[in-house]
Amino acid sequence: MRAARLHRFGESPVIEEIALPSRGTGESLVRIEAAAVSHLDVTIASGTFAVIPTLPHIGGTDGVGEVLESDEFAMGTKVLIRGGGIGLKRDGCWAEYAVVGDSALTAVDDRLEPSVAATFLVPCTTGYVAVKDITAIAPGERVLVSGAAGAVGSIASQFAMRAGAANVTGIVSTGSKAQRLPAGVQPIVGSAEAVTSQLNSLRKFDVLIDTVGGPNLPSLLERVTPGGRAALVGYTHGSNVTLHLPNFLMSDVKILPVNMIRRAKEQAALAPLMSEMIIAGELVSPVQEFPLTEISEALEALGSGQLTGRAVLVPNALPTHR
Repeated sequence: MRAARLHRFGESPVIEEIALPSRGTGESLVRIEAAAVSHLDVTIASGTFAVIPTLPHIGGTDGVGEVLESDEFAMGTKVLIRGGGIGLKRDGCWAEYAVVGDSALTAVDDRLEPSVAATFLVPCTTGYVAVKDITAIAPGERVLVSGAAGAVGSIASQFAMRAGAANVTGIVSTGSKAQRLPAGVQPIVGSAEAVTSQLNSLRKFDVLIDTVGGPNLPSLLERVTPGGRAALVGYTHGSNVTLHLPNFLMSDVKILPVNMIRRAKEQAALAPLMSEMIIAGELVSPVQEFPLTEISEALEALGSGQLTGRAVLVPNALPTHR
């Protein structure tokens, strides 16, 4: 089988032909249909994560596939692969096949496209919680979303509109990303300086949902009305932020972290609702597919912030010649 294997930390995986793995007791053999590429995967591959895998290593902590052999699942069952050390303590989903502990498998609705099934859980539940629980957006409020074309940003924008927001404004870096925003989201396009200039011409917002972090976050907080709320979700643009405390304290904006690690049970409970909404066409979970052979391109797009939605590896897809 083909697999993307990491031989040195900090370098790109290499596509190799290796033997098909054999399953043991309490394990299933799964044919991978789609595998997510996430920032966690990148951190693991850097060798800086708290758990360091043994090399050579097949990455990919999340995937979807079809059960081929199992004592627990019927042959042909579509399953979500997540947990059990997959892609961390043991080989993951960046391959054509994987042997997975049965406890790390969950049957998924086969009406979901594999690339969506492999990636919807984290962004959909995170966006839902940010809107419904953390900021509790009310009808008539104005909402600003940074990274609005990304996986979480897109979902948060959709749920904000469903919550009755009077206006949802989405910040994106390019015109092509603006074209991919959910219908009804008002785009602001450009670099940090251009974004700040455009925002200064608009009324302040009741809620900020920030999915990118970085040095521009303080200027976004300044565009939230006094007494407003800011939910912080991610830090792809930078993990350090400097606030001018006198001005920030005067602004009286609540900064609210969105920590889904502490909400694992809630996340699992929300999965059926998110799945049904996607199947019904009420929610769109954006993905960008890459053939397995283009793992380096997927990682580069993820690192540069050029993705629209979640990056997904499709083992049997043909090269795209990008």
